Amino acid sequence: MNTSASALPAAWAPIRAWLDDRTRPGPLRPAAGPDALDAAGAALGLSLPAELRCWWLLPDVAGGHWLPGAFAPLALPAALEHREIQLQVAAAEGESVGPDGRPAPRYRPEFLPIAESPGGDTLIVDLGPGDARGAVRLWDHETWRPDAPLWPSVTAMLHDTARALATGAPALLGHRALGGSTPPVTAVVGADGDLDWSVAG
Repeated sequence: MNTSASALPAAWAPIRAWLDDRTRPGPLRPAAGPDALDAAGAALGLSLPAELRCWWLLPDVAGGHWLPGAFAPLALPAALEHREIQLQVAAAEGESVGPDGRPAPRYRPEFLPIAESPGGDTLIVDLGPGDARGAVRLWDHETWRPDAPLWPSVTAMLHDTARALATGAPALLGHRALGGSTPPVTAVVGADGDLDWSVAG
């Protein structure tokens, strides 16, 4: 594993402890086995980074909407199914042209979902070539335009989440510093024990 992948379990541990201590128990996201990950990479024709493999190998990951913005982690089969649906929709929609007359981004094969919001938006990991490889982005199902990365990696996503939960400070400040449009959010636990994220004032 690379450094980022080896740091991922430790990045998840404080989040799990925080959720166990402050929120009501909920479902767990099923972990994937190495064989399933190998098969997924072969089927996609993509090399899954060690960090992303580690993410799906992690056991006992909470399945609720605990990621900033109220995203719930997707199990590997659900992630692959969601990707296939998005690619089918993109193909059916055909070419897109933005207001400036240039081709607008559509869902691309190198986008792999890792989490979904109740409204149908997803967090995707960009597996394309270049500096953004491994970055976590928001895929808005209405705008169809990936914004600046929310986090540079899955591990960075977990570190930012853990920091926000532990300190009460907003998450997504790095995204905002890049000029991204998703506002910083803070964690709130309701009387029912559910975690929610509200836009930071």
